[in-house]
Amino acid sequence: MSYTRTRIKFCGITNLIDARAAVEYGADALGFIRVEGSPRYVSDRQLDELAETYPFVGKVIVVRRPEDASEIDPKGFRYVQHYEESADDEKEGKQGWGYEASRYIRAFRIREQSDIEEMERYPLQAGMRAYLLDTYHKDQLGGSGETFDWELAVEAKRRFPDKRIILAGGLTPQNVGEAIRRVRPYAVDVSSGVEAEPGRKDHAKLRAFVAAVRAADTQP
Repeated sequence: MSYTRTRIKFCGITNLIDARAAVEYGADALGFIRVEGSPRYVSDRQLDELAETYPFVGKVIVVRRPEDASEIDPKGFRYVQHYEESADDEKEGKQGWGYEASRYIRAFRIREQSDIEEMERYPLQAGMRAYLLDTYHKDQLGGSGETFDWELAVEAKRRFPDKRIILAGGLTPQNVGEAIRRVRPYAVDVSSGVEAEPGRKDHAKLRAFVAAVRAADTQP
């Protein structure tokens, strides 16, 4: 039986207790929100504390635009995930952590076929290895708890075969298995679907999510 291991990113981590549980249960990456107004926003002090933990687990800073990460010490963090481009075109690739495309994950907010077509028109960086597909929400960049049509993720995989597709948006322990069987993404990303409340994880849901992913990995 063939086995494809789907990577798991638990996003919206705000404290060491949840970080420890996520890693213990099998997280490949942890996401930390630096978008002001988010109930999962972490302060500089929290970020410094979390950056020092688990050196072999990927840590991702989630921001609105690349330059929003410019004040963050990249030490301890592997990637910047951003939803929008620089406000000033001249800043493109010059802010954040400098132009190292492989350290950036571009997140796209998906709701219909035209959004996949828009991805093709976007000036995609050759060195940027991963695209994250999240659900469009008019008021939130992420963490809405809503899914989108997964067939659009399948279409994105077809159009961008050289990119790693990370599937996000409304995933839960109950539906992530179906999502993996239908899309076969490189990774899945979950935040609100494993929470007890915004900013605090439900550890039973963390464990159940990992179990569901591993079970789906072994199924055709």
